[in-house]
Amino acid sequence: MDTRQITGTPSQVIVEQLRASGVSRIFYNSGSREAPFFDALHARSDIHGILALHEGSVTAMAGGYTQVRGDPAVTVVHLGAGLAQCLGQLINVAAASLPVVVVTFAGDTGSFGDAVGLDLDHNFGPTSISAPFTKAAWTVIEPEGLPAAIERALRVAKMPPMGPVHLAVYDRLLDDRTVTTDIIDGGIQDIRSGFASDEDLEVIARTLHEAERPLIYVGDGVWKSGAEESVRSLAERFGAPVASTLADLRGLSAAHPLYCGRIDQAASALDPDQIVCIGVRHSGLGRDHDYSAFTARRVVALGSDPAALKNMPGLAHAVLADERRALGSLEEMTLSESTPDRYDERRRWALSMAAELRSARRSQTGPSGPQPGAVRPMVMLDALDAALEAAGGGLITTEQFAAPLDCVRSKPDGGSNVYIRPASGSEGYGIGAPVGAKLAAPDRPVVGLVGDGSMYYADSGLWSAAHHRIPVLYVIANNGAYGIVAGAFDEAGGAMSQTGEYAGVRLDGIDPVAISQGFGVEAERVDDEATIEEAMERGLATVEREGRPYLLDVRLPVGLPEGGKAAPPFEMAGA
Repeated sequence: MDTRQITGTPSQVIVEQLRASGVSRIFYNSGSREAPFFDALHARSDIHGILALHEGSVTAMAGGYTQVRGDPAVTVVHLGAGLAQCLGQLINVAAASLPVVVVTFAGDTGSFGDAVGLDLDHNFGPTSISAPFTKAAWTVIEPEGLPAAIERALRVAKMPPMGPVHLAVYDRLLDDRTVTTDIIDGGIQDIRSGFASDEDLEVIARTLHEAERPLIYVGDGVWKSGAEESVRSLAERFGAPVASTLADLRGLSAAHPLYCGRIDQAASALDPDQIVCIGVRHSGLGRDHDYSAFTARRVVALGSDPAALKNMPGLAHAVLADERRALGSLEEMTLSESTPDRYDERRRWALSMAAELRSARRSQTGPSGPQPGAVRPMVMLDALDAALEAAGGGLITTEQFAAPLDCVRSKPDGGSNVYIRPASGSEGYGIGAPVGAKLAAPDRPVVGLVGDGSMYYADSGLWSAAHHRIPVLYVIANNGAYGIVAGAFDEAGGAMSQTGEYAGVRLDGIDPVAISQGFGVEAERVDDEATIEEAMERGLATVEREGRPYLLDVRLPVGLPEGGKAAPPFEMAGA
């Protein structure tokens, strides 16, 4: 271990250790009690603070940053109140097992007065409310221990299985007294799980070889280990269709011709006799049909996270190993033992079924014919995807359901675009995530595809994009409603479905263009399909050439069930 001695204030020690560990960005919301820390941060030119106006945006930005390459991200939020504010997005980070380190400075509620403004009650420790959303948490009392605690937090966050970590530091450490301690140099190493045995790999190979109707089920363990290309090669070689969780669109690109969508829909249509699960933690809705996808005669699973092996009833064989290492060895093994043409008939079946499922998904997104004054969801999505491909490929982060990214048109080899969405459904991720993604991928175009409801939930994140001149293109899929909720109300079959009047879902009288411009982001409205392609190209050109954010408010057909309308809201005036 390489160390070097430092003498400085605890705040200077914290910043020095973060930089020594390879951290160059800190996502934060300013707090007065942490003034010495922020002074030390902004005194450095080699580590930069990214300011957000709400702790939810802070956390969403950090999440988007880590989703690009898996590098740890660091946030600083203000006392217990700021920690509570960030939890709405920390649940998204936790569900995705992302390596985000949350730093809070906590007040001492035991030594003197037992109530500290904006902090947790004295009956609860500084890490108590973050516990359900974090992989690990520590509280630092002694300033000399700050370097080791910070280095450990970053290392544990990145260690498989990845996950968020909370580090609470008592704010009495943020004074001007100096301490002498040792900084740990060298950055955070790329930590991986082990190798699979040849016997384990032979089981996976034999499963894919012997299956009549194979299905590969992938999750985020694939991209976290860097195994995307190996999964693509495996699927193409064996002629196997691929399904994913709702959250993951990267294990195999959602645009790949073999991609079949969500596991429940794919399994129902394909009726697989053997399933190979790779880097996926299966989840459900807490209902008796959560395991309905696993009716196959044989299910085997590979993953670096034990959670990838525990939620699959009747698992015939489990391999706990790094996905990329295992699939690389499997590829070498199968290349020497078989040729892909023996699976031609199965490959034709897989491609045909994947195309059929994709067509069905696309047909469910809205009206088939043009709508006056509106852009159909698939027309918007196709224009965006094509414009980004024409620019050399980029990243699309999303938080909306009007135009699901698993509905993109198929492209040979999946194309060059990367599709990213939050692993959980806690609203407010969509505006902040592309800011973090662009900071992690400065040389690639980044688009935030965000629903209008999601935009309103966290619109202050636009200010951060403008303030730091982060060139992100925001595309607002504006259907004027909580469309997914309205659909659920309709399926419930109650009074709203019977009357066709839907309460609490229509979002009218709001202007995303005015909101965006109020935060300093130039914006335009697009409500004509004849101009959507040109608007996408213009938006990307503005972002990339001028180095600033831009927003397109794309007006979609209203997101209410067919024939539905908004129920009259309660109005206090005249009541």
